[in-house]
Amino acid sequence: MRTEKLGLRRALLTGVAGFAAILASAQTAQASGFGLREGNADWLGTAFAGDEAKAYDASTVWSNPAGMALLNQNEFEGGVSMIAPYIKFHGSATDPTTAPVTGTQGGNDIAPAASGALFGVYVLNPDWRLGFSLTAPYGERTAYPFNWVGKYQSLVSSITDINLGLALSYKVNPNFSIGFGPNFDYFQARLTQGLYTGVNSLYGTPVAQIKGNSIGVGYNVGALYQFDDGTRLGIDYRSRIRHSIYGAQTIGAQAAYGGAFTPYDSAATTSITLPDSASIALYKQVTDQLALMGTVQWTEWSLFKSLAVTVTNGTGNTTIVENYRDTWMAAIGANYQLTDRIMLQTGFAYDESPVTAAYRTTRVPDANHYDVGVGVQYKLTPNATIAAAYGHVFTPGGSIHNSASAAAGAITGNYDLSDNSATVGVDVKF
Repeated sequence: MRTEKLGLRRALLTGVAGFAAILASAQTAQASGFGLREGNADWLGTAFAGDEAKAYDASTVWSNPAGMALLNQNEFEGGVSMIAPYIKFHGSATDPTTAPVTGTQGGNDIAPAASGALFGVYVLNPDWRLGFSLTAPYGERTAYPFNWVGKYQSLVSSITDINLGLALSYKVNPNFSIGFGPNFDYFQARLTQGLYTGVNSLYGTPVAQIKGNSIGVGYNVGALYQFDDGTRLGIDYRSRIRHSIYGAQTIGAQAAYGGAFTPYDSAATTSITLPDSASIALYKQVTDQLALMGTVQWTEWSLFKSLAVTVTNGTGNTTIVENYRDTWMAAIGANYQLTDRIMLQTGFAYDESPVTAAYRTTRVPDANHYDVGVGVQYKLTPNATIAAAYGHVFTPGGSIHNSASAAAGAITGNYDLSDNSATVGVDVKF
């Protein structure tokens, strides 16, 4: 038994270095890359088209703070989103010796999640506005069953990101306004995977976990030009945010070996940069009933080329190559004022993925997205509106032939991907 214990511990030591690097793979969500666009019913209803130029409710604090200049009353807005993505793997895996790994294909390997957002605007004087936003712009809840064939690649990937934005807008003249302000971002990750232990796997597969969090700071700046009462052009830039993540690595094993292997528990550090983005949007009130809008957005995902992870217990540092690419998103949408109280919405977007087939992983099984949105807004009173929207993401999915590390073996197959999201919200002027 003592010899078997020593063999298992040597295998654990080999696996830990590879596992420490999975903190680099925390960037997966059902949205393009690891971003979450949900947060406001108006955004989802038009498939995120025209958000930087709409400037007709408090959510403009996030999408383009310059738009606050067009709001003439204090305003508060809140929304709750239900996000129900679908990820299904088809394929096989091998261990580090190239032997097949037995197990299931898994089911729907990503859990549904709720997300919320709050926005507020306060009129300081005729030219200045003060606003805030509280959003969840990134997130993930991927969870494969313990007995799936890719357990040495990943099991759980849980990402939470909360962003508090503050902003001021200034009306330079009746046609032109600017907005700017800081963003305070909290990022947290919890990641697990099985560790290959060779012949000692007869005693069960140990599960390694790494957790970490960070607070980073960035900024948002925008401009809005109003050609006439019904035509607006908006430009917004959101800065990158760097997170220096400090966390802990733990190893859990079968009860026969006394539970956690504390000699292999360790602090772990890395850094992740959330990408910057630039957007331009147009809003056009074509008739009293119909408004058309569009957005083009560029995101600098290529910042995420590789990531170095440092483990303090001497099991070795690791550099992971990700090779994300810059992406483009384009969206068109429409609002139709059916009655004085009811407005209908729809939109379509193409959202390019930063993940390519050569670098797709089980934690980042992303592919290009085609988004469709529909929504309705109902004016309860002149100062209160409720809204609801539904969005569906179509994606062709993608192939995978990758390895989380040298100690994880390899996985080969294909992913089916899709998403259904719904948002409800309320907007109140006072």
